[in-house]
Amino acid sequence: MSEEPTNPQLFLPQLVGQAINLIFEELYRHLVESGHQDLRPTHCLNVFRFMDCDGTRPTTLARRAGMTPQAMSELLGYLERHDYVRRVPDPNDGRGRVVVYADRGTQAAEIATTFFADMEARWGAVVGPDRLQDVKAALAQVLNAAPLHGAHTPQVSAP
Repeated sequence: MSEEPTNPQLFLPQLVGQAINLIFEELYRHLVESGHQDLRPTHCLNVFRFMDCDGTRPTTLARRAGMTPQAMSELLGYLERHDYVRRVPDPNDGRGRVVVYADRGTQAAEIATTFFADMEARWGAVVGPDRLQDVKAALAQVLNAAPLHGAHTPQVSAP
């Protein structure tokens, strides 16, 4: 009978997955505490972070998020029904529409941005800011070198 290791070495995908789960759980808790219990982390990560201040076409949001236009349309419909975004005529092409923040969306995006800055500061306090910056730079380098990366998402840069 072989003995199970008491502290197994996790593979990188397991660690990254656990870190993502931690981010999602903390972000969701933060959104609920700030009065945005109808938002999910996916709204912040797949919509808000890809929106331009002057409006963004839904197809552009879908491409930036690596989603189908249909999936993005579902997210936008939900956000629109809950007064986080509005679809308005594109000022550069009246035939098209762009997605802009509604007041609740601006507030929620600011809350999420602050959460991510605080999270990075907390993680930097645990491992040291230089080590955290090294992790970010290494992940950005790996993502930029991935063969399918360029086909779905923009280049990643570590600040």
